[in-house]
Amino acid sequence: MSINLGDEISRRRRDQKLTQEDLAELSGLSVNFISRLERTKNQNISIQKLDSIACALNTTTPDIINNAYRFKKVKADENQDNTPAFIQKVTNELRNLPKNQAEHVSKSFIGLLKEINSSNN
Repeated sequence: MSINLGDEISRRRRDQKLTQEDLAELSGLSVNFISRLERTKNQNISIQKLDSIACALNTTTPDIINNAYRFKKVKADENQDNTPAFIQKVTNELRNLPKNQAEHVSKSFIGLLKEINSSNN
């Protein structure tokens, strides 16, 4: 069974003993959005929203993406959190785009990661 962003966010939230309401408040997102993200496979999420969730969970967006799609870890000395460089680069570049463009590209990027993950299984 493959993991997805919602599964990874839910796992991290529960590990920190947070409710969906707690995460929603900490991230500035709605409880409905957090609930839908955790329970569905349709993961349309912008980089800004994922950044908000990552910050609320005391982690990074690339780390959530990496763990959700189980990309091979790189050597610890190559980057700080062992996330593949391409994920870090793409997430950093997405933050530099205008909001509407970043949201569109973020959703496409997540879709691409899901395709890569499913073709590797």
